[in-house]
Amino acid sequence: MYTLAIINSIRKKAIRLIHETSLEDLNKIPAGFNNSMAWNFGHLVVSGYSLVFKATGVDTGFVIPLQEKYRKGTKPSEPTTQEELEELIRLSDSFTQAVADALDENKFKTITPYTTETFGVLIGTIDEMLTTVAAHDTSHFQIIKDYTRILA
Repeated sequence: MYTLAIINSIRKKAIRLIHETSLEDLNKIPAGFNNSMAWNFGHLVVSGYSLVFKATGVDTGFVIPLQEKYRKGTKPSEPTTQEELEELIRLSDSFTQAVADALDENKFKTITPYTTETFGVLIGTIDEMLTTVAAHDTSHFQIIKDYTRILA
């Protein structure tokens, strides 16, 4: 599926930037901003799972590690550790396969319509939700890229 390929590509590029940046810099919050590169990456990761599996109503009990730390509306209260970063990378790497498996199992035949605060558009199909995740991921990937320039 094309949209999953886009999501996977964006996440691979984000991970490449994460690997190229020191943990200290990943945790820096530039002046005038509320979040760090590490938080933006964590948010990108947990939001994808939350939107696709929880907001759709497909699996409201789906457990998302680190969700409380990186969900919408949070900001860093403590630095992201190397262990957390590695877990986020593993979660990111497994996201598109988890979605593909659920698609193969026809879990998204019907979903609960959902409107994100970010885009304000009603989402009624899994294709629309995946497009939303791709747009959201792109937004946070761009923030990570911008922070690398700001902190350079």
